[in-house]
Amino acid sequence: MKMIFLVDGDNNIGTGLKGIEMLSEQDTVLVFYQKEGLALSKIQKLCAGTPADVQYVESVRGGRNSIDFQIITELGVLVGRREADYAYVISQDKGYAASIDALRARYADAFQEVDLRPSIEDCLHLPFILKAANRQDLRNALARECGEAQGSALYNHLKQIFQGAEEPAAEAEKPAKTTRARRGGRRKKSDAVQQTPAE
Repeated sequence: MKMIFLVDGDNNIGTGLKGIEMLSEQDTVLVFYQKEGLALSKIQKLCAGTPADVQYVESVRGGRNSIDFQIITELGVLVGRREADYAYVISQDKGYAASIDALRARYADAFQEVDLRPSIEDCLHLPFILKAANRQDLRNALARECGEAQGSALYNHLKQIFQGAEEPAAEAEKPAKTTRARRGGRRKKSDAVQQTPAE
């Protein structure tokens, strides 16, 4: 599953890049920044250690909201080319929501998921599972990620597997041992039958 992350360098980038180390070589991170913002060298340090393909995109024009428009333009192009099966705008700026909703309404068949998230970590399924401290947390995390119906179904399925995993495995071993013992017993009986006529 290839994912593309469009990171708003003007909006809490330290929080936004959280989880970048968990990405794979298939993933792409586009970090949008301005010259007058956080230094590129500092941004590069925040991205160090990830196997993902990280690209740094300097804003073509300075000023307020320039990065926002550039990110939405880039996202629209990716969706139009069908290169964004899973694409996430990483920002805590809610101003992206209307544009993303418009993409969902008009081009829903062009991607699996396009969304606005506050950090890369919030786009990944694994952290939600790892953060779960108890069964209810796990159920809530699955519902948040997969929807209420599918999340509950998945939770119940996992619950059945883990509650019954050891007992069926133990039962599966017992018949195998019993079968071997019976076979051994039969062989002895057949030996005994063969010896009877000889006597």
